[in-house]
Amino acid sequence: MSELGVLHVILGCDDKVAAFERLIADLGVEAANTAYVGDDVPDIPLLRSVGLAIAVANAVAEVKAECALTTRASGGRGAVREICDLILASRDPV
Repeated sequence: MSELGVLHVILGCDDKVAAFERLIADLGVEAANTAYVGDDVPDIPLLRSVGLAIAVANAVAEVKAECALTTRASGGRGAVREICDLILASRDPV
C-alpha cells in the first residue's frame, strides 16, 4: 500500500468502529468528514459511523440499504477509482 501513497492501513481488525475512532482521533478528523466503503454485514456498524457510507456494486443488500451511494463497479473491479473520480469531481474548482 505504501507504493500507492496510502499512509494508514489497519489489518486483521476485530472492532472496526474502535479502530476507526482511534484513527480519526490520532488524525484530528471528525467522523462526519470521512467516508467508508463496505461490502458485507460486518461493515454495517462502521458505515453508520461515517459521514459518507458507500457500498460497492457487489455488496450484500443489507449494506446497500445503509449507504448513501452504491458504485456501479464491483469491489476489485474499479470501485475505488469510481469513488475517487466522484470525490474529485465534487470538489470546488481551483
